Amino acid sequence: MFNIWEFYGCEDLIALGMIGKRKLVIGAFILSNLIIFLPNINGSFALQFTDYTSEKYQIQFQYPSDWLIKEKANRSDEGAEIDISNKKIAAGKLRIHFYDDLLESFGTTNLDAAFTKFYSATTTDDNEYEFKIIESPSFGSVDSQRTGSFLMTFKQKNEIDPITGAVKYWITFAGNSGYKIEFMATPENFDTPDNIEIRDQFIESIIFLGQNNATNTSGLSQVLLELQNN
Repeated sequence: MFNIWEFYGCEDLIALGMIGKRKLVIGAFILSNLIIFLPNINGSFALQFTDYTSEKYQIQFQYPSDWLIKEKANRSDEGAEIDISNKKIAAGKLRIHFYDDLLESFGTTNLDAAFTKFYSATTTDDNEYEFKIIESPSFGSVDSQRTGSFLMTFKQKNEIDPITGAVKYWITFAGNSGYKIEFMATPENFDTPDNIEIRDQFIESIIFLGQNNATNTSGLSQVLLELQNN
C-alpha cells in the first residue's frame, strides 16, 4: 500500500507545511517552481555531477553536485539506505533502498515475482489516494542487471488542497542483494529538462559492486502479461 510518509518523509512534509498548515503547501510549491525554472530560462547553469561510492551498500553512481546526500548509518534508522535530495523539496529526490536478504525482504529470489508483488501492492487503490500509471511496468536493465520499472502519479482524495506526486520505481537484484530505486517530484517538476538529465545520468552511471551471482529470471513473459492485464 502507498505510504505518503515514505514518499516525502516526515521532515519534508513538515518543511512544506503539510502538517497543520495546508495553505503553505501551494505557496511553497510555487516558490520552489520559480526558483527551479529561473536558471533554465537563461541557460547559464549546466548541471554538474559528483561520483559516489558506497561500499556498505555495494553501489556506485553519479548525482547532482548541488544535491544533498545522506547514507543510513544504522539498520534501525528510518528511511532509505541512501537519500539524495534537492534543497528545494518539490524539485526532486532520489532514494536507494538496499536489501541484503532477498528471501526475507521479498519472499523470493525471483525478480519477476518480487516485481509483480511490489507493483500490485504499490498501485492498489485505497480510500486515501488515487493512482495513475504513466509508464506501464516493463523490464530493462541497469548496469546489465535486468530491472523492472514503472512510473505512477498519486493524488490525495477528498482534500481541498490534495497532496500530489510522481514517482518512478526501479526494482533489481544484483548478486544476492536487491535494490529499490526511486525518483520522485511533484508532477509539474518531474519531467523538467534538468530532472530528465538527472534521472538518465544517475541510472546510466550506476555500478553494482556485488553482482557476481546471476538471479532467477524465469517467467518473464507470464509476469509482463499479468502486469499489463491488471
